[in-house]
Amino acid sequence: MSIVIENLKEAIKGESNAKRKYELYADQAVKENLPEIGHLFNAVAFAESIHIKNHVKALSSLLNMNVDLKEFVDINEEQLKEKMKDTHSNLIDAINGETYEFKMMYKNFMKNARKNEKDVAELSIDLARKAENVHKKLFSKFLKILEKNQNFETIEIYVCQICGNVELGEVPNVCPICDHSKKFFIKK
Repeated sequence: MSIVIENLKEAIKGESNAKRKYELYADQAVKENLPEIGHLFNAVAFAESIHIKNHVKALSSLLNMNVDLKEFVDINEEQLKEKMKDTHSNLIDAINGETYEFKMMYKNFMKNARKNEKDVAELSIDLARKAENVHKKLFSKFLKILEKNQNFETIEIYVCQICGNVELGEVPNVCPICDHSKKFFIKK
């Protein structure tokens, strides 16, 4: 079981850093007069906070105690700021990070949770994994628009408060990731 606990801790650290990094990327996009990209970065940052919440609940359940993030999450703000670049580069970084989480990190964590029969961890990891793939696709979509020098349309962005799925334009009747109704989506 200790591998599953360590995986959840690593996931919480990673999501916490991604959340803060995306908030910084959002600020950079706004500075570059790309508010729609900033809006997307902020929405995905909020989605990452949902992943953190779900992972903390899973970890607390496995440990049978409340987990304090401050015990193992340490965000190096200066290091994040040093790595920040222009919005084009930040989108590429975000795509790479989300791809890694979807294809590698969470895939391995899922195997560990399944092998150790830790359903609560498996569910949390699976929901985050599927949402990360959506995040990657949205960042890729916005990168293509930016690279083609096209104008961004102002669009409403919604985030499922259960799994962190992000939807553009309108909310589906049922979340395609967690199967919860549209009432669980919040406009960001």
